Amino acid sequence: MPLPQPTLFVSDPAPVHSDAVLSDLHTQIPEKLCFFRKARTPSSEEVRNTAEEWLRRGIASVVVTGGGSTIDFAKAVAHCMAYPSTFDQEPSSGLVFNTSWSPPHLPMIAVPTTMGTGSEVNGKSVVDFAGKRRLVFHWGMYPQSAIIHAPFFRGMPEEVLVGGALETMARLVVPVVSSESPIRVADSLAVAQVRALTEVVNRLLTDPGDEQARFDLAMITVTSVLTLHQLGRSQFSYWLWYLVNELNNFDLTKQQSLATLMPVWLELVRDGEIPGREGLSRMEAELSPTAHSAKTSPSGLTGTLLGMTSRLTPSPSTGLNARTLTDSTWRDWGQGLRQVNIGEHHVERVFSELLSPAT
Repeated sequence: MPLPQPTLFVSDPAPVHSDAVLSDLHTQIPEKLCFFRKARTPSSEEVRNTAEEWLRRGIASVVVTGGGSTIDFAKAVAHCMAYPSTFDQEPSSGLVFNTSWSPPHLPMIAVPTTMGTGSEVNGKSVVDFAGKRRLVFHWGMYPQSAIIHAPFFRGMPEEVLVGGALETMARLVVPVVSSESPIRVADSLAVAQVRALTEVVNRLLTDPGDEQARFDLAMITVTSVLTLHQLGRSQFSYWLWYLVNELNNFDLTKQQSLATLMPVWLELVRDGEIPGREGLSRMEAELSPTAHSAKTSPSGLTGTLLGMTSRLTPSPSTGLNARTLTDSTWRDWGQGLRQVNIGEHHVERVFSELLSPAT
């Protein structure tokens, strides 16, 4: 079905200028219908101002090209055009969920040039409200279509590529390890995706320029975001994300945060200090039938996770305080974390280990 006109083409200039196909396509678009914006987390003020501009211009649909923050920006602006009150004041918790269904959002096509967030196939946007990153969600924020094109991932630096793989792995592993689903097929789907992801990651660690592996990773990211592995689980079962989100509030990237958090999470799970030891052993056994426990299997899942984190720059701990991080995380996400049996003491234990001198 054709998009209603006029269509605005929202793009991160970096991939557009570095890719010949994207660059050529944009030369054929009238300048007044091009909207270039450097990748960054959108602020609520920027979202409101841009929504007002697009409304004045009568924009009727959007094609957005770029990474997760660029796609998040376009989705948030489209949401603000329909529901401006969502961005009028700072929310009291981490999740901003508007339950209205009318009016509908702008039709949108998303063309990702990075992988990991899966923003092209979900109904969420991370938006900065007065210095605090919040998760804005609405069923109408899902793009109508996503175009996954392998050559568009050629320009991804190795650290961004590995960071996207780690984010995808964490999205699959943390929920399944932390809580068992009553729907057995959910765990089977997770194991199948992790097995495929492990194989792709090992190819990328050997040859980061492997174009087919990059495309395979992009497709695994997309399927992981559909969260079929979370059937029967709480939406908060990927609970480590909320700690990542809190570190992001201190200007650490997701790659930095995950590179430091995942080894800490693995160690604490293996030692039984946070939930998931049985789940981790079970998943390791599924992935490597010769492994009798996560503690005795340095290869497989654990080895792949540690192999990825070793390629990334960990987050600096200077100026961070475990108690402050815990209080802020619990204030924003405590109600949801309780649903998955994660207590405030678990959150503080992770942050304390993260910031300890020996880590």
